Amino acid sequence: MKVALRWTFEQGACVIVKSFNKERMKENLKILEWELSQEDSDKIKLQIPQRRGCPGDMYVSEDGPYKSLDELWDGDA
Repeated sequence: MKVALRWTFEQGACVIVKSFNKERMKENLKILEWELSQEDSDKIKLQIPQRRGCPGDMYVSEDGPYKSLDELWDGDA
């Protein structure tokens, strides 16, 4: 679980944890004290299918600033 929290944090995403247990919350904060190696980060990115919670298609319009999903996400799949 800690690796998943750290990886998500390193991606710049927000994680909402459900624990109200003070000890578990303290343990979760320890992800700020270490980093994943580049090798581990690459393994996660390549071996676990990635998808966005919000694909963003509602923000794409021929009349808006983003004409395609690639443009919206700057090519970041």
